[in-house]
Amino acid sequence: MDPLEVIENISSVVPHYQPVLNSEEYRIIGYEVLGRIHLNGECLSLGPFFLDRSVPAEYKWEVDKEIHKQAVKFALSHPGKPRLFFNIDPNTLAQLHCLEELMENFEQFYKDGLEKNQVVFEFRVNDFMEEINDLSHMILYMKASGFTVTLDDIKTNDTNLENFSKLEPNIIKIDLSDLKESTNHFTYRDVLSALALFARKIGAALHFKGIQNTHQLRTAWQHGGRYLQGFYLHEPGEIFPDENALKKKLESQIHSFIDLAHKKLERQLSFVSWMDSLMGKTVKEKSSSVDQLVEFIGKAADEASFRAYVCDSYGYQKSANWVKTGKNKWVSEESARGKNWSWRTYFLSQIMQMKHRKSGMLSDKYRDIETNELIRTYSYPIGKEQYVFIDLDPVYLFENDWLL
Repeated sequence: MDPLEVIENISSVVPHYQPVLNSEEYRIIGYEVLGRIHLNGECLSLGPFFLDRSVPAEYKWEVDKEIHKQAVKFALSHPGKPRLFFNIDPNTLAQLHCLEELMENFEQFYKDGLEKNQVVFEFRVNDFMEEINDLSHMILYMKASGFTVTLDDIKTNDTNLENFSKLEPNIIKIDLSDLKESTNHFTYRDVLSALALFARKIGAALHFKGIQNTHQLRTAWQHGGRYLQGFYLHEPGEIFPDENALKKKLESQIHSFIDLAHKKLERQLSFVSWMDSLMGKTVKEKSSSVDQLVEFIGKAADEASFRAYVCDSYGYQKSANWVKTGKNKWVSEESARGKNWSWRTYFLSQIMQMKHRKSGMLSDKYRDIETNELIRTYSYPIGKEQYVFIDLDPVYLFENDWLL
């Protein structure tokens, strides 16, 4: 796209609006404002124009101001008070030193009737070419002025969480458009889970964009997406759809996800109940040394387990590792005896829960340090401040995917 052609036809620039839905009420709460231009009988996206670093910052700023003005005017004519999500190029602000002008423009919009809580400024962090502290100052200034700030276009391969934390965004926006059915789903979910935990720790909401199918919608919902956006939900357009236009569709989809989650959790609870019963019977019947007991327990749960050991409440391993080498064939490995596992983040919490509940429990999914396999661990109190840990066989987990 010729930048000169755009700036010479700035009167043909128009905003389009892509709905943003929330997961709390299944309704449209706002719209991302996207630049379009009418040229030669076509309506073209201005995305390439804004993303092209060779386009002069002055051109981008003039087009941005035109889009802002039209979008706000349209929003003010709307009976509701939808939020407007504006894409902001931090490089343009830095190069032209026009942050003050941007704030002054929106202060005027505020006087015209646009409330500050209707405005969300979205920054593409990975494109910023200046110091991160400069961006931090911009964001803090906007937040102090009463506006909401989003870090946009975060990919699942982004690992610069330190910078995200420094910037203190209100919202983190994650692009799911690169998530395909063929993607290594476990790795992808691990990264999304880490981002979701990080967002919760810094008090930021998650906004998932690029949702193109049911699979991606479910992924967004599973990982705490408060805001949802994508062509699967609604394409950009020149008008605001009714805020409840997609409620039935989204509600139906998410209810189906909830039903699946309920069935999965019910089966997991039944599994824990079955293991509790098995452990209670086994421990009662077998009163012998710790190692003999662990071997007996491992064999009793042979179908589901591949490794078993006992720890005390301080985290010290009191038995050898008993490891399955074949059906009902178990061997002792002494290397782990005496090691302390309290450094594992979940360990003490799990111990205390078992101690007070006097029942077994199932850990979250994690990757085993030795095998790198995705596993879960079932644990059970066996008395005398001792607890047996049974690592579930990856093959068993794969065959019973409701455990994953």
